[in-house]
Amino acid sequence: MKKIVFLAVLLMALLLVSACGETAATTPAATTPGAVTTTAEATTTAPVTTVPHYTVSFYDEAGTLLAANDFVEGAVPSYAYNKADTAEWDYTVEGWSATIGGEALSALPAVSGNASYYAVVSAAKRSYTITFDTGDGSAVSSITREYGSMVDAPSDRPTLDGYRFVGWCVGSPTGEAVTWPLTLTGDVTLYASYNEQIDIKGMLSALLSGYQLNPYSYIPESMLPGFSGTLVDVEDIPSGYGTAVNISAIPTVGFGEQWNMILENLQESMLFFNALSAVETVSAASITAFNNYFDANPADTAHHTFASGIYNVTIDFDGETLCYLLEYSASFGSVGVQTAQIALTMDMETGEKTVRVQIGDANALLYTIGENSYTFAIRCFGVRRAFFSVSRDEDGNVSGHIYEYLTVSSVEVGSAADFYITEDYVMAVGNKADGLVGFQNSICELYDAETGAFLGYEVRESRTISIVSVTFNTLWFDLASFDGFTSIRYDAENNLFYVNGSSVAWEAKKVGGNILTNHKAESRRFDIELRTRYVYTYDESTETYVKHKIEVPMLFVQEENYETLVSDVKATNNVTISPEVNTVDLAMLQTAYDTLLDVFEENKALVTPDLIVALIGDRIVFD
Repeated sequence: MKKIVFLAVLLMALLLVSACGETAATTPAATTPGAVTTTAEATTTAPVTTVPHYTVSFYDEAGTLLAANDFVEGAVPSYAYNKADTAEWDYTVEGWSATIGGEALSALPAVSGNASYYAVVSAAKRSYTITFDTGDGSAVSSITREYGSMVDAPSDRPTLDGYRFVGWCVGSPTGEAVTWPLTLTGDVTLYASYNEQIDIKGMLSALLSGYQLNPYSYIPESMLPGFSGTLVDVEDIPSGYGTAVNISAIPTVGFGEQWNMILENLQESMLFFNALSAVETVSAASITAFNNYFDANPADTAHHTFASGIYNVTIDFDGETLCYLLEYSASFGSVGVQTAQIALTMDMETGEKTVRVQIGDANALLYTIGENSYTFAIRCFGVRRAFFSVSRDEDGNVSGHIYEYLTVSSVEVGSAADFYITEDYVMAVGNKADGLVGFQNSICELYDAETGAFLGYEVRESRTISIVSVTFNTLWFDLASFDGFTSIRYDAENNLFYVNGSSVAWEAKKVGGNILTNHKAESRRFDIELRTRYVYTYDESTETYVKHKIEVPMLFVQEENYETLVSDVKATNNVTISPEVNTVDLAMLQTAYDTLLDVFEENKALVTPDLIVALIGDRIVFD
C-alpha cells in the first residue's frame, strides 16, 4: 500500500518538473547588466487518494491472541498457525472461525473492516505399542493402546526350554520389573526375564505362594463350630436340672472333651495364621526386590534385606534352605500391640515348607507343610504348649495327634488325643476329662462324619481293688438314645436323679457276686451322671459363634452288661426302656475303642512340654 502511494507522488513530481522546463525554454528571461535575475515557477498540486487499512486479529482455539495484523481493504487476510503435538495428542489446524469453538470457514473473506478469527483445531489421541522381547523364548504378541491406557500383563507367557519365565522387565532382562497394570505413555519394549528351572528365585515365588494352610482344612465341616446342623439356640440350653426337664429339650449335639480340645488348639493357632496376612501385603514386592538383587549378584548363596512400609524383609539362601523373614509391629486382637516375626523356610531338595510365627515374647507357632501332612507346635500366653499333627492317606482317610500342656496355678496339666476321620465317622481318643477329678484314663468319642451327630463314647478306667488292678469299660449315651426316658430332675445337694416324674430316686444296680472272685462285684452296672458337653450358638449382634460348656445327663453301662441293660433298668427302677442306638454305630464305637485306645496309650507320652518348646525354638537372627 505504501509503495503504491510513493510511486504516485513520484510521478506527479516528474510531471511538474517537465512542465516547468518547457516554460523556461519558450520564454527567455530579460537580463539587465548588474540586475538580479528572477525566475517565476508555476506550481501544480494533484489530489492524493488514501486506501483504508484494518486490523485483523488471530486467536488460538482457546481464545489466546496469536497476532493482530494490518490489511488494506479488499485484501484476503491469512496467518500461519501450527499447534505443536504432545505425547498424548496429534493436533490438526482445520482453519479459522469467526467465533471461538465455531466451525471452520471455507475461506477467509476479503478485509472490509476490523475482524477477529479463531483457530479451529481437531485432536486425535495417540496410540503406542508395547513390544515384548522374549529373547530365545516363544513369541508374545505386541499390544497397542491409546495414551494413558492401563494395560494388564499379557496372558500369554513365553516358554524357553530349561528355564522358567519370571516376569517382564524394562531396559533389559535384568532391569527393573514391570508393575502391572502398566500406564502407557509411549512406545516401550519389555524384556522377558527367566530363571533356571531349579533356581532360588522360583523357589521364593513358590514359598510365598504356598506357605498358608487353613488349620481346619483336614477337618470335616460337620465337626467345626459353625456347622448349621449342630448349632443350638441359646434359649434351648438347659440352665440346670433342679426342676424336671423334658428329655427332648436336652441338646443331643455338640462335642465331647476330646474333640473340644482339638478345636481349642486349632482356634488358638488362628491368631498366628491371621498374622500371616502381612506376608500377602509384601510378597509381590519382595519377589521383585529379591529377583533384581539376585540378577545383579548371581551366586550360590544370597542374603538381601530391604524395607517395605512398616515391614522389614530379609531373604537368605545358604545353599540348602531358603528363608524369608518378615518383621513388623501391629495390633493382634486380644494380645494388643506386639512385634511379630514371620519366618518362612523351605528345604530346596524336598520342597517341604516350615513357617515360624512369633507374636511378642509369649506367643509362638511353628508349623510344617508336607505334601499331605501338616504339623504345628505352639505356645500361647505363657501357659499353653501344644503339638498338633495331621496327615491324609491315599484313600482320603485322616489321622491326627494332639498334645496339650496347661499351667494352672503353677501346676502343669497334660492332655493328649488321637483322632481319625473316615468317610463315615470321626473318632477322637484322649484323656481329657475335666469332670472327673484325677482322671488318668482314656475316652473314645464317636461322631457321624456327615452330620456331626454325637453318637456316644466309651471310657476305659483302671482302678485298684483289693490290691488288684481292674479295668472298667463303660459305654455312655444320651438319654435320648433310649425310648422310655421322658424327663429328668437332679437333686445336686444329695446327688440324686429322678426320671419320668417319679418321686423315687433313680437307683443304680451293682454287678453283684463274690468280691473275691469278681472284683467288679461292688461296681455299678449302669447309672446316670452329668457329663461335660460343648455346644455352639450364633450371636447375630457380633456375627460370631459362641461356645457354651454345659452339663448333659448321660446313661453309662459297663460294656459286658449292655445286653442286660433293659431288664436291669426295669428290675431296679421299674422303667421300661429300649435302645435306639444304631447297631452299626455301636459296633463301630466298640471296634474303635478296642483298637485305638492301645495306640493312644503308646502315643500319649511321645511329646513332652520340653520337646514342644525345643521344636518352636527362638526368634531367627542372622549373623
